[in-house]
Amino acid sequence: MNVNIKATNTTLTPAIKEFILEKLQILEVFIREEDKIRVEIELDKKHSGGTSFRVEIDIQPRGQYAEARGLDFYSALDLVLPKIKKQLARLKDKKVSQRRKREKTH
Repeated sequence: MNVNIKATNTTLTPAIKEFILEKLQILEVFIREEDKIRVEIELDKKHSGGTSFRVEIDIQPRGQYAEARGLDFYSALDLVLPKIKKQLARLKDKKVSQRRKREKTH
């Protein structure tokens, strides 16, 4: 899994990096070796509700993208992971259905 982590307005500590990599393991079923996963965490101090964290995950070349905000980094990451996992599962199910449909017609 090729993961690139970027931190904006905050520090990317080894503990946070390890936490992100550990949480991304649930996506390993859907990820191919050539896929590049970009994770960006940002501390947004100017958010209308006060300080909030934004986490976004972008998977290329598939074009899957999800973003979530939370009061802390951990809650934002916990919110974004099910979103991206749902997109990847839907894509995988679609490909499996198409493959089965082709096999049935031949």
